[in-house]
Amino acid sequence: MVEEAELKIQNLTKFYMLVLLKSNDSVTGYFILKKLAKDLGKTASPTYVYDFLKDLKSQGYVEDVPTSKTSKRSQGFQLTPQGHEFVDKIFNRFNNLIEVAIQAKLEICASCGVSLYDNYYSEKIGKQTLNFCCKHCAKAYKETLNKE
Repeated sequence: MVEEAELKIQNLTKFYMLVLLKSNDSVTGYFILKKLAKDLGKTASPTYVYDFLKDLKSQGYVEDVPTSKTSKRSQGFQLTPQGHEFVDKIFNRFNNLIEVAIQAKLEICASCGVSLYDNYYSEKIGKQTLNFCCKHCAKAYKETLNKE
């Protein structure tokens, strides 16, 4: 028996399809198409989505799931135990890339030291603009400066 080569996940569309499979009990190709458009602003062809699902199925990573509807659009797919292992392996590979990207965008609260990713409070104190997790930390920081 010839072992098939491992599927390569080299773009965001396929990666996101795996995210959808992992985070839902089952998905349809139609659901994937709609989520790609809504969440990523990508319009993928149905052929692209269904061919990838077919490849996953041929590798034993997904299986068909009966749905309550009878149309082809409602054909469901779910990860097999082997599919969960495959997706976990892919997620671990991407984890380092994502961590580096997030770390580069993190700020630190000047008062309490918490990591800040988005929507933080900035205030100019002296000649510096400092970042805080909230107005209360900014106030506490200024109070410690006044005590010194």
